[in-house]
Amino acid sequence: MKHYLTLLLLATACASVPPDAGTSDVQRAIAERTTQSTETGGELTADKAVALALANNPRLQATLAELGIARADLMQASVVRNPLFEAEIRFPRDPFRPFELRLAQTLVDLIQLPRRRAAGRAAFDAAKLRVTSEVLRFASDVRARHAELLAASQRVAQARTNFEAAQASVELAQRQHDAQNITDLDLETEQAQYEQAKLELAREEQRLIVAREAFVRATGVRDWKLPADFPSLPPSESDQQQLEQLAATRRLDVDIARRELDLARRQISVARLAALGDITADVHYQRDAEGARTVGPGIELPVPIFNTGAAARSRAEAEYLRARHTLDALLVESSSQLRTARASVAEARARVEYYRDVILPRRARIVELTKLQHNAMLSGVFQLLQAKQSEAQARRDFIDAQLDYWSARNELDRAVNGVLEGGK
Repeated sequence: MKHYLTLLLLATACASVPPDAGTSDVQRAIAERTTQSTETGGELTADKAVALALANNPRLQATLAELGIARADLMQASVVRNPLFEAEIRFPRDPFRPFELRLAQTLVDLIQLPRRRAAGRAAFDAAKLRVTSEVLRFASDVRARHAELLAASQRVAQARTNFEAAQASVELAQRQHDAQNITDLDLETEQAQYEQAKLELAREEQRLIVAREAFVRATGVRDWKLPADFPSLPPSESDQQQLEQLAATRRLDVDIARRELDLARRQISVARLAALGDITADVHYQRDAEGARTVGPGIELPVPIFNTGAAARSRAEAEYLRARHTLDALLVESSSQLRTARASVAEARARVEYYRDVILPRRARIVELTKLQHNAMLSGVFQLLQAKQSEAQARRDFIDAQLDYWSARNELDRAVNGVLEGGK
């Protein structure tokens, strides 16, 4: 009996379970895939927004709590069921009261313990990767909200510039119309442009409110100072080979699929003993009515007549096939996703550079030339105001191009890291 209990205690000793529920592993994986700064002073850049959101967002904290659940599952996979103690007393007693004591333990749990422990470890590792993916997806969403807020703020500024120019233009037109220097059609045209600019400003201000509230929900931060402009473009972009090499070490979805394939493979060996059910070994100690005492071992074996375990084995094998095909699909799709994301970055970058190097300088030059003509009385004030409005429109398009670029960069980072969509 003593040796039996010693064996049982050794068998039920927990495997190495991280006391921090694997949060240090998640933090290390995130640090390898992000560059966010913990500094929070000054202007709120995208990196600082991510750092604040990681500390403040309650939904993210709920996601991190899932590590504790995964740790508990690993602990449960590392123990066997408690032994059963049974006692019986029989009547009548003559001359001694007969009784029987029985201590029983299922052997299948002991046999399966190394396999269940290994499967539990694989499931725990997959859970850490899924949580890491969810954190990175969250950080990506914060960066997207920051870019949208910055673009919305700049669009409001441009819309206000357009509105002020249109307002000045319509006021001038009204004075010239009163002096009978322009026609009714010219006045109506200026007034229509003014009303359109007013509506555009109101629409952009509403979009700014929506972008601001989305950013607040993501970060939990209500007071900030945004940068005046988007960051400068990086000096260069990675080519396809560099991206694939980086993705080979970073893609979380592929790592998760590999872990789940390993888990499914281990579950097949566990399922092979499903037909055995509970094999119970026990120790009896009995005293009969005459006072005779007996002690001895016993065993209970299920007879696999009706349930041969075929269903459990078939399910485990099907889960393995699904996991293997999922991994194969991800390996095939990853290169395509990288090519698509890289092409989007390249197009958006070219558009930003074209606006920066060609369109905006040309619009500024047109404004300067129009000023010279206006000073020389070769063009009217309306032409000058129109030139300025066209320049403002080009700057608004430049804002949109920059938003498209940083959004495309964000999607490229998600593709490189293999971030799961919707935390799935």
